[in-house]
Parts: sequence; structure tokens; C-alpha cells
Amino acid sequence: MIGWQTVMEEFDLQSLLSSNEKMLIHLLQSYAQTNDVAVFVLGNDDHLQTGIFGELSEGSTLTKMNKMTDLSKLSVNKYKYKIEYADAPIRIATINQRVGKVCVAQDVENGSGSDHVNAMQRLQTQVTYLKYLIENVSKLIIGNRGLDNFIVKYAMDVDEAIGDLKDSEGEALQQIKGMSTSNESIISAIEFIDSNLDKRLTLDQVSNKVYLSDYYFSKLFKRETGLSFSVYLNARKIQKAMILLKESDKSVQDISDALGFTRLSYFSQTFKKYTGYAPTKYRTDDNN
Repeated sequence: MIGWQTVMEEFDLQSLLSSNEKMLIHLLQSYAQTNDVAVFVLGNDDHLQTGIFGELSEGSTLTKMNKMTDLSKLSVNKYKYKIEYADAPIRIATINQRVGKVCVAQDVENGSGSDHVNAMQRLQTQVTYLKYLIENVSKLIIGNRGLDNFIVKYAMDVDEAIGDLKDSEGEALQQIKGMSTSNESIISAIEFIDSNLDKRLTLDQVSNKVYLSDYYFSKLFKRETGLSFSVYLNARKIQKAMILLKESDKSVQDISDALGFTRLSYFSQTFKKYTGYAPTKYRTDDNN
């Protein structure tokens, strides 16, 4: 049986950086050279979109990075690389999406804490400037050349994509206990979800909140957490429901309403799928 095909779209950040005779790349190179910092751009997958411009010590681990290297933990490992570091998201106003981030780094010696703070403050000011520079120049380039020149379209097998998102709900509650990610977009999404468990959140709402397309966000969320968006959302709701059932006198109906479920029957069905218990049985069972 042949699976259904659909056409998906993604913004091509590398094409934007290289367009108009590499205008943005030349601007970043010049800024790095005149300000004695290293400048580079990462995509939403935290991989390099360009080279690393500017000067770092020859022994710096960062100089050995290439486009295959995942730099999502760069801010955590900056002291290992003997650098100070700052970054800022790049958003394309035309499509209201985050497409990557611009980064600046600088060699630092093992000096006092105030030295690191001063370097960090300086880099934060610089990366904020570069963010607005890239976004404003990008707006001009896209306005001149047209958005379609920077959109990559490709066919996706729907059956395969659905298969990728299958999860075991029964294991989800255990999985979220040890879940960790350093991807800023996913961290922001998780914080937003966890702060709005009372609402009926959709994939589209959350992906818009972190300025990503719903398709890309869905794949990124699955890659970073090991769970699909819908399974994570329901797992967090059920986790909160378990606490309310044990520690409050709220009725099952009130708990269902408080967690944004449209019907009590759906809440009960979901609760049992994730825990193996009906809500009322879970509340009265002393073994839980």
C-alpha cells in the first residue's frame, strides 16, 4: 500500500545568509574582525549554518567545530572551551518564525568573577545588536527577492510521520521524570505547557509561542524529549491529576474541568491509559 504524501515547507537559513553575494556573511565577518570576537549562526537544530568568523585561540575546541557538530550545550560547556558566550534568537518577521540564533564568543582567562561578568555583559550587548542587524537586513533581502526564494518544499510520507509519533502512554509518566533537553525552543515550550495545563493547548498554539512551524516543532519536540507533543501534554495533565486526586477533595469532574478536558469520559479514558487505573480507583487505592 502506498502512503499518502504531503508537501512540507521550511525556511532555508543558509540560503538567506549566502544571498545577495553573501551580504550577511560579510557583515558578520567584518563585525567579528573589528570587535575582536567570534561570531557564528546556528539553526534551530543547533548546528552551524556558516563558519565561525573572528579569532579564538588556536587550541580552542570551538575552532574545531563543523556543521555536523551539535552545539546545543555550548552555553553549559563554555568554561571547558575557555570562552565567554552569548546568543540571541533570529526571527523572520514575514513568517513570524524563529529560524536559528546568532552567537558571539570570546576567549577568557581564568580570571576573577568580575572579569567574566564584564565579558558576558559586553557580549550580550553585541549579540543583541547582531540580532537586530540580521533581522533588519533579512527583511530587506526577503522583500527584494521574495519569500519563496527562501522556502524549501519537500514531500513527506504521512504514514511514516505518524509512525514516528507513536508512543507508549503507559511509559510516558516514567519517561518525563528523567527527561532533559538543552534546546532553548523546547525548554520554552515545556515551560509554557507546564504553566498552562488548565488550558486546551494545541500544537499550533505552542509552536507559534516559540516561533517555529508546527511541523518542525513537532519533529524537534519528539527528537529532544522522546515523546510526541500530545503524549507529553497529556502525561503532564495526568501527572497533575494524580496529585489532585490524592491531595484534594475536588471531584473527578472538577479535576477534569480544571485540566482542560472537554469531557469527563475522555479524561477518565486518558487517565487509565497512562496509569492503568480509573480516576476513582486511583483515589481510593492505598497501594498508589
